[in-house]
Amino acid sequence: MKVLGISWTGCATAALMIDGAIVACVSEERFSRIKNDERYPRRAIDAVLRLGGLHPSALDAVVYAGESFDIKTILVHKYSGFSVHDRLREQREYWFPLMYEGRRRDYLEVFRDKLDTEQAPGDWEAVVGLLRRGTEEAESRRVLQEFRAQAVSRHLDIAPERVHFADHHRAHGYYAYYGSPLRAERVLVLTADAWGDGRNATVSLAHGSALSLLASSDNFQLARLYRSMTLLLGMKPDEHEYKVMGLAPYAKPEEIEGPYQVFRETQYAEGLQFAYHTKPADLYVHFQNRLEGYRFDAIAGALQRYAEETLVAWTRNALRATGARQLVFGGGVGLNVKAMMHIAKLPEVEALFVCPSPSDESLAVGAIYVFMHDRLLAEGRHPAQWLKPLASAYLGPEASTTDVQDGVERLGRHDHMRVRAGVDLAYVAAQLAQGKIVGRCVGRSEFGARALGNRSILADPRQPGVIRRLNAAVKDRDFWMPFSPTVLETHADGYLVDRKDMPAPYMTLAFETTGRARQELIAGLHPADGTCRPQVLERRQNPAYYALIAEFERRTGVGGLLNTSFNVHGEPIVQTPADAARVFEMSDMDLLLLDDRIVEKHQPQPSREAVVPACS
Repeated sequence: MKVLGISWTGCATAALMIDGAIVACVSEERFSRIKNDERYPRRAIDAVLRLGGLHPSALDAVVYAGESFDIKTILVHKYSGFSVHDRLREQREYWFPLMYEGRRRDYLEVFRDKLDTEQAPGDWEAVVGLLRRGTEEAESRRVLQEFRAQAVSRHLDIAPERVHFADHHRAHGYYAYYGSPLRAERVLVLTADAWGDGRNATVSLAHGSALSLLASSDNFQLARLYRSMTLLLGMKPDEHEYKVMGLAPYAKPEEIEGPYQVFRETQYAEGLQFAYHTKPADLYVHFQNRLEGYRFDAIAGALQRYAEETLVAWTRNALRATGARQLVFGGGVGLNVKAMMHIAKLPEVEALFVCPSPSDESLAVGAIYVFMHDRLLAEGRHPAQWLKPLASAYLGPEASTTDVQDGVERLGRHDHMRVRAGVDLAYVAAQLAQGKIVGRCVGRSEFGARALGNRSILADPRQPGVIRRLNAAVKDRDFWMPFSPTVLETHADGYLVDRKDMPAPYMTLAFETTGRARQELIAGLHPADGTCRPQVLERRQNPAYYALIAEFERRTGVGGLLNTSFNVHGEPIVQTPADAARVFEMSDMDLLLLDDRIVEKHQPQPSREAVVPACS
């Protein structure tokens, strides 16, 4: 079976499965260079088919994630194009009239200045009219499914009858389970996010050949609350929630208490569902009024504490209800690595696994798993035996020899850059140990929001000063944000506390750290609380990257490197050697690895005339 999966929402993405294995997955933003690009992922679809060596006619099915489709956000480029001020305008001009005045405004009219009906695949007028007429929900869903089916049908020249649709939260849950290596007799599957197909949280149990839904909710406020508080703190919702999480540990405990009580007086976990002490009228103005006068870091700290306590309580309830001791987590809330850390520490938990980028870009993979799960059951086969876990996150394209040569030639034209053929790992490790910053653009790119060595910027984690230099040289990140390390699996227990032998290959779990880590990995830990969000690397997962870190360890005794994504702030991670060359040119990185080449910056020797002293 050959199945194409598509997520057409924020950070639109395509994925491909061949005979039970996910062989490719990449987001449209990597090609368009527009962060969180929500447009129809034409280039991503073409890329995964190339990676799989398939002509579209060879596909057995195409599966879209989401039975419903929010075209409003696509048409106004809400995820990729809205500023903080646009989000505030949305609150004032759309949500406030709706929530407080009972007055429904036309969303596309509010943002008519951003409306883009020229984008692919075209033919938007009919569906826009449908939206504005207030068509009955079932009919609207049918028409929008037909619109999406026609879009991919025309693109790939396949029959619309081969196009299917998967429920949003089933896709999150099936990605979380089938993408993970956990195959115990009972595995708890939790999903939580802001919204999708009428739900925002589910509890399921993987047991034998079945994934049984035990509970679902359309009443889970936490993801939307975190989004609203991100905006309240002057940052961009649906993108900068991680900055709020990063800010939280800086707050003083005594300052957290007041805003914490504001959050706590609203929703709480009740069994497998959620209930309210006091239900807020909305999740922006309500808290804006009650949080006035509290410090920004106290709000972040209180919100994170409330999020952790709510999720831990809900998870504990689900563990007790199911008797499971292993669990997986899907949906955007799974990106809150600190909450995942506290869940993993529960004595009831033997293993927790979070697949890479569990937010909506992963729905392209999850939709395939849903389709294949149902198909296999109908054929009398056991899905968990046939569907293979993700082998790695290196699911994107790799550069051709021509692409690499073009990037090298571009950089070689600079007088202060020197190109060396062949990668001498001992030399690169020595440069890292001397404090140099190294970009690595090698092999297949990683799927998702975390660079895992192939599209990474690397540095010596022993020196705290490298953080300031990285921010000044490349990243331009907020000063409070931590970096992360890649740690060799052989050293993980020496650095991480209470790991329980859980695999952590995707930077989706956080851990408290040992005294040794606070000496050897200090630049890759959170400066305020010493926790880290590591990539724990086994040799088989990326032998070449492993070999580089092993060489660094041979020289320094340190079994890890600081690893941050290869991009400048606000841009997608680089995809091609040309992307990498551009960032290298505009930054103060010292070395760049492009497959089998090293490009190194050096200071050109001054000419003889330049050193003649001026006349006094």
